[in-house]
Amino acid sequence: MQERRSRQRLPSIRVSARVGIRRGLFGRDWLTVRVLDFSERGVAFTGDVPLTQGDNFQMSLRLTTETGDFVVEKASAAVANVRDLSERRIYGAHFSEDNPDATRRSIDQIEGIVKRYKELSTRIFRHREDRKAV
Repeated sequence: MQERRSRQRLPSIRVSARVGIRRGLFGRDWLTVRVLDFSERGVAFTGDVPLTQGDNFQMSLRLTTETGDFVVEKASAAVANVRDLSERRIYGAHFSEDNPDATRRSIDQIEGIVKRYKELSTRIFRHREDRKAV
């Protein structure tokens, strides 16, 4: 069958996250946040969460792809910085070195997939621009 799309379709990926805020001695509220940037060392996110610089928290991450999901449950992290930008607050956080090996491997795996996706997107965009220039 002949391809009818005018542009090549990229596979879709999405990183979603929830931040665990401690409530009382044993309780925790899980609040959904929007991931802006992700690496093996940390994450930038925005959302309505009561965190300040230096706060420790837990974070659950989910990388959703067309072929399946990769999940990190309860990764320990700390807020490195908080910035106000227009109408939203942006949090920069570092993952704890004390996370279990399995958690660190899962974070590394997600970071690798996100990195390859960005590289593929860039190559496809450049290829399209080169074809337009000819």
